[in-house]
Amino acid sequence: MLSIKRRALPLVPTYSITTHKSQGQTLNKVVIDLKLPKDTDDIAAVYVPLSRVKRLNGLIILRHFDYKVFQIKPSKSQVAEIQRLNKLYMETQMRFSEWF
Repeated sequence: MLSIKRRALPLVPTYSITTHKSQGQTLNKVVIDLKLPKDTDDIAAVYVPLSRVKRLNGLIILRHFDYKVFQIKPSKSQVAEIQRLNKLYMETQMRFSEWF
């Protein structure tokens, strides 16, 4: 009779998603890798994954990263969209002032 004993780290079933897939979701726990590829200049690559978690204690940052990822400037189209939304907000606020 052959006796075999197996030893291993306990495995926990899980899954992963991309930043784009996570948009619009709210998650209880998130592990994020903020070490971005050198050619990444999209501010959403940092903001979106950080803003998916409900509480700070549900956030784990996988490894050390360059703090400059927080200094990525928004693109011209992002700035234009923010300006458009701000203008729309002001117009809505004036039109429905009794609600604000």
